[in-house]
Amino acid sequence: MSRTQRVLIAGSWRDSDSVSTFEPVNPKTEAPTGETYPVSSEAETVAAVEAAAAVSEQLRASYPEGLARFLELFADRIEARSDEIVAMAETESALPASPRLADIELPRTTDQLRQAAGAARDRSWTQPTIDTATNIRTYFAAVEGVVAVFGPNNFPLAFNSVAG
Repeated sequence: MSRTQRVLIAGSWRDSDSVSTFEPVNPKTEAPTGETYPVSSEAETVAAVEAAAAVSEQLRASYPEGLARFLELFADRIEARSDEIVAMAETESALPASPRLADIELPRTTDQLRQAAGAARDRSWTQPTIDTATNIRTYFAAVEGVVAVFGPNNFPLAFNSVAG
């Protein structure tokens, strides 16, 4: 059995206080991946949400440039570890590394993060959309707090999975 992975809370990796774990299985081989992960406790979940709320306030205070730069750095860091990320996604999903993950999903994700950075800078995301042909009317405003996102497992590198 492998060592249980640590959890990342408030920018620091730490041992989990959880007593429950799970071991993912490679869907292609039906063999365990060799990793063991904790099922985070309520206390860890609360700590993660509180840390996210604090960062949310920092990003809000630095808007738009701080948020834009955060999104760009996130994209840069994904690209810097792209081989490792693609290999893990392939193992956990059985989706092909190429072209699906390395050539389509990962570049799309980093491109969307950079587009979001541009939209933050120019505030274009706040502009209403009125499309009378399709009867679509939208207006977006800033979310007032932390949002939890559960991404789709059939698109492991989709924007909402890694950055939602």
